[in-house]
This record gives sequence, C-alpha cells and structure tokens, in this order.
Amino acid sequence: MNNTNEEITLKIKPRPSENISISIPKDTLKSLQTIADNQDMSIEALLKFYIGKGLRQDLAKLSSNSEVVIHHS
Repeated sequence: MNNTNEEITLKIKPRPSENISISIPKDTLKSLQTIADNQDMSIEALLKFYIGKGLRQDLAKLSSNSEVVIHHS
C-alpha cells in the first residue's frame, strides 16, 4: 500500500559543475518563484529539475532518431 507519509530519500552522486549566468525576464522569474514556493524548493533546484527533464527527453529523442551506420573496410 502507498503511504503518503512515507519519506523518500534521493541519493545523488556529486558531479563536477560550472557556474553560469543567464538573464531571465522578471515576469518569468516571478512565475518560477511561485512554482518553486509551491513545490517547497529553491528556484535553483527547480531550474536544475527543468533542465534535467528537458535534457533527458531531448537525448532520448536524439538517440531514437539516430541511425547506426556500419562502415566496412
């Protein structure tokens, strides 16, 4: 049975990272803050989530569209 009070722990291996700076329209930033607050997370965590989700989808699409070409010598 699913217990809604059950605690879930994610174990994430740290990976090398690099800081970047981007400009985001103020209204978009306000919307991001609203969503982040609703999800009880920071904007940074929300952005990482969105980027990761979109990246996985695009990589899956890319790999499914790739053709395997075998060259015989």
